[in-house]
Amino acid sequence: MSDIKRVRFIINPISGGKSKSEIPDLAQQILHKNKFNIDYSFTKNAEHTSFLAKECVQQNYDWVIAVGGDGTVNQVATELLHTRLALGIIPFGSGNGLARALQIPMHSKKALMSLNQITIKTIDTGLANSVPFINVCGFGFDAHVSAGFANMGTRGFRTYAKVSLQTIKKFKPEKLILDINKTSTQEKAFILAICNGPQYGNNAYIAPEADLSDGQFHITHIKELNWKNIIGLGSNLFSRRLHQSAHVKTSIANTLTVHREEENYVNIDGEPVWLEKSVNIQLQALSLNVLIPSSYHEQ
Repeated sequence: MSDIKRVRFIINPISGGKSKSEIPDLAQQILHKNKFNIDYSFTKNAEHTSFLAKECVQQNYDWVIAVGGDGTVNQVATELLHTRLALGIIPFGSGNGLARALQIPMHSKKALMSLNQITIKTIDTGLANSVPFINVCGFGFDAHVSAGFANMGTRGFRTYAKVSLQTIKKFKPEKLILDINKTSTQEKAFILAICNGPQYGNNAYIAPEADLSDGQFHITHIKELNWKNIIGLGSNLFSRRLHQSAHVKTSIANTLTVHREEENYVNIDGEPVWLEKSVNIQLQALSLNVLIPSSYHEQ
């Protein structure tokens, strides 16, 4: 039986605001020709991305490489859940939260080189009602930021930062009822993040202790953000100490339900998804195979 892997690169041409036209040629130059049978597809929209990934499952590919940001990764990964196929990532997004958690190089050439010496790791995923997420599901501020970012004409970190600053001036904490660990509490939430992975992206660690394969969500609840605590929380976010802040409540669970006053957006891996007032969130244990560099080590 041949050891040559069938690999498709699914390339989002607009994610991160950077050109990816050189990726096919770079992959041909870098990847070992005696190990891989490669083809490429550039996506037209989210539905086309899902179609291409589903086609890989139907046609018995081995690996599917998502070239783009967290939204592209989510769209590809959704079709690979509970299959033998493995997801690879060449990060080109504004945040690249999952790629960073998996220690995939941010430089495209280095990320391609890592595919020559790769390990497969099986990770957990989540479901928010019927919508899969791989990294983070968020309510409140980050959901509104993702909605604003999606409507901007440009991508990239600067645009994301601009939208965040605009949103923070007018956003008010949401009233939520949380059913978690057999208790029900009414809370106000500036941010409620249900985290499978540890960070949003750009090394902003919303749940520093989260582990992609531990069978649990790590939940971060920030009730309020104001001018008195914003600097401290921001510092903790990037120094992996957010869970130690007196302004942050953390918990662990593998299922919970969030009740809101009205239907609204939820941040699903960096993309805004409109969901019902009540959102049931469930962990899918060890449901996705991912490609990680052979140098990967548990953080």
